[in-house]
Amino acid sequence: METETQTVLEALEDISEEKETETVTEQTEETQESTEPEESATAEDDKEKDNSSEGQTSSATEKEQGSQNQSNAQYEPSKPQTTEPDTKPESEPEAPQEPQTPQEPQQPSQPEPVSYSPQRVVQLATEKTKAAGKIYIPDDLDRMLAEGTITQEDYNDCYPTDGAGYLEFNVATDLNEARDVSSTVKFNSEDDIAANIAGMYSSLPQQYFYIEYHGTVMYGDKECYVFYCYRA
Repeated sequence: METETQTVLEALEDISEEKETETVTEQTEETQESTEPEESATAEDDKEKDNSSEGQTSSATEKEQGSQNQSNAQYEPSKPQTTEPDTKPESEPEAPQEPQTPQEPQQPSQPEPVSYSPQRVVQLATEKTKAAGKIYIPDDLDRMLAEGTITQEDYNDCYPTDGAGYLEFNVATDLNEARDVSSTVKFNSEDDIAANIAGMYSSLPQQYFYIEYHGTVMYGDKECYVFYCYRA
């Protein structure tokens, strides 16, 4: 009996052990089955995290590249704008011009010379001086010869000046340049010259006079008529 009871107990223990084994096996299989979806879920989560991290990384990279491009654009020196030069056809070289000699300044045109008669001047001056009260020396000699105060020989020796001294009066032969002794009064005619000579005699204390034309002379760069104005 004891042996059968032990056998029964051992059989019961084997049955319980088999049940426990089956239970453990089933739990293990269930654990494996439950673990597989968790693992798959974990893998999918990891993939999503990787993808999101990659997206974040790529967006961060794009942002960094954009900021770098902006900073490069800010610090990049502006290139000077170059304009292409206008290309004009090259002109043929001009032939060298001969140096022009400076032209001398043109002198103002001189008026045509105006001539006059020195003999006519003597005649007019004599008449004017007589009219001013002066005594003409040849007339006084004629009077003395007619009165017999002097002989013919004396007359011939004294005529026409009777030893009187004279003043030399020069006037330009060109009436355009004719001036008085001081070169301040311009003569416009023979009568002007004669009046000037008569006025000179009027200023002298001597009463006797004689006027004579005595040729020409160069006075400076001008040709002048020479008049001898005797006074006594």
